Parts: sequence; C-alpha cells; structure tokens
Amino acid sequence: MQSIHFRNHLFAFQPGDLAMHENLMPCIILGRRAPVRVSGQTTDIEANAECIRPGVPHCVTVRDGGADIVYFDGLRLEGSNDFASLDGEWHGLPDAFKTADRVRITSFRNRLNGDTVPPDQSVMQLIRQIYDDPLRRMSQTDLAHAIGIERTLALRHFKDTTGQTFRKFKIWAAMVRATQLALRGEGIGNAGLAAGFSDASHLTRTAATVFGVTPTQGLSGLSGLISVEA
Repeated sequence: MQSIHFRNHLFAFQPGDLAMHENLMPCIILGRRAPVRVSGQTTDIEANAECIRPGVPHCVTVRDGGADIVYFDGLRLEGSNDFASLDGEWHGLPDAFKTADRVRITSFRNRLNGDTVPPDQSVMQLIRQIYDDPLRRMSQTDLAHAIGIERTLALRHFKDTTGQTFRKFKIWAAMVRATQLALRGEGIGNAGLAAGFSDASHLTRTAATVFGVTPTQGLSGLSGLISVEA
C-alpha cells in the first residue's frame, strides 16, 4: 500500500501586518522583494527567509512585494530556536509548490526535519480523513479505536506522530479547508460551515488566533493557496 504523507501549504500574502498569533504548524516565510520582520515577545528577526516554530506568539510585517508563507504539516523541527534565518535556496520552495514537485518539497522538509522515523500509517490514515472531511465529527474514542490503543495513549501517540494535539490538528485542517473554499468563491460564512465551524464568528476568532487576521482581512491580502502532499 502506498504511504500517506502530510500535506504542505503555500499561502501567498500581499504586503501588510499579521497581528500577534501562534502557528499550529512549522512555518517558513519568504519575502519576495524585501525582508520580512517577525517580532516575538523577546526576540525580533528580519530576513528574506525565516523559519518559525509552532506555538510561539509573534507578529509579522510583510513589506513591498508580499511574501510566500509555507506551512509544513507534521514536521518536527531540529534545534530549539523560536525563529531562525534561512539561506537563499529557500526561495526556490514556492516554485516547487507551483509545479507540485513532491520530491523537491520533501527535500526542503528534510533540511529542517528533526525526526527521521516514518510516521505511523494508522495515524496517517486518520490524518487523510481529517484533511478530506474536516466537517466529520471524529472523537477521541474514534481515534483510539482506529489506532487500537487506549484513549490517553492514542492522544499521546497522535501528538508524537504529528507534532500537534488531536484537537489543534483538526482545527488547522478546518482552517485550510475554509480558506480553500473561500478562495473558490464561497462566502466566509458558508466556507466556515462547510469546514466544520459553528458560524462565521467562530471562523473569524479562529483565523485571528491561527493567522493573526480575520478571514475578511486575510482574504483581502491573500492571492492564493496551494496544498501538496509530500
């Protein structure tokens, strides 16, 4: 059986500010024509290519030319720095997304990957279900049953495999789906409902927490989203 891999997401942003928020997945920010400034609670960094660890509060200033922002689902970062500058080769990453070059995207992931153990495919089968149908109500009991271990152990194993809690991974998958639907022309409210949010305000609050923007503000500065499994 062919292995299931995590998905990776390229968001194209126009110049502007992202308010204080915490990423749910490891994030790479690539300024197109000017450096991007990332400000944390104790550290600031300004560079053309930067990596941000998930769970770290920060705000972002995207300058002239905009930026490409990439999220690597399930990646376990090496090192302990909250923010890190990256070399110029990372500016080839957006082209890999545009051509759906899975091999090249994987090579970029591997540069940062601190865990070389292949992910448990029983968990990855659930991940694919979450990706494909975030509206589906998948409980902790469903998770434990699918993996075949006790609930608390299943939750721990899920986080060990994905780098994120079961609840937050589902929130992330729903945010990506809502953004995809909105970019296809769905209204914000309908996109949120189709992705599993209770209403438009629920989506708005979650987008502010995850991206530092409301859905309307984000879409006004968002020019595209590409997701590739690799």
